[in-house]
Amino acid sequence: VLQLHPQLDLALEPLCGKYRNWCPDEPEYVKLIVDIPTLEEQLAALFSKYDGFKVLDFQLPKELYTHMLLRPDITVIALRRRNVLQQAVSGFIAEQTGVWQRRDFKGEMEAACKGLEPIDLHDLKALIEYACEARQYYVEVLAQKPTNAYLPLWYEDLYTSDVGRNREAFRNVFQFLGLCMPEGQELDDLIDPRIEKINTSATYALVPNAEIINDQLGSDETGWLFDHE
Repeated sequence: VLQLHPQLDLALEPLCGKYRNWCPDEPEYVKLIVDIPTLEEQLAALFSKYDGFKVLDFQLPKELYTHMLLRPDITVIALRRRNVLQQAVSGFIAEQTGVWQRRDFKGEMEAACKGLEPIDLHDLKALIEYACEARQYYVEVLAQKPTNAYLPLWYEDLYTSDVGRNREAFRNVFQFLGLCMPEGQELDDLIDPRIEKINTSATYALVPNAEIINDQLGSDETGWLFDHE
């Protein structure tokens, strides 16, 4: 559970298949959802305990996500990444290292990335194409919601090297939710990429075929693995 505000309790990825590993007392929500009626049952269960929750775009079929996102009583904050290539490579690194979140690893991320294997370019390209298609699909779905019930965000605008700038970006999120922005070091640590961000140019460089990935799959449209000149 993530609590960024005294009035806001959030469940982190309760639809993930590994959720019970993190929260042993919780049910395996994703296994209980097979159609819209069972989705509604589990949404009721989640909202009885939490104010909101984080989901990823592949954890449920599109038709179920569409139903959930368009419910008029659900407010949606849609976080996307401009750099889809880095997002995809980060996913492959996580699969190899088992490090999906900071809580999965307490040391230096570079140490966890030693011994990485090359990433298959075909698989990586397919993931990029999926991510772009899904992003566009949900943009069109969420465009149907009232503006006061949907907030689009870019990851790159929230996690810059300037913590003060990040704080102002997050202030807009709390204002959207009708909450006062919490102050303090705990929040500053959460929005500081030097503390919270898992992958950097240093970890990407540890992928054996990183330069090939950058050269062959990098683009201005979907992003570059490394700065492109």
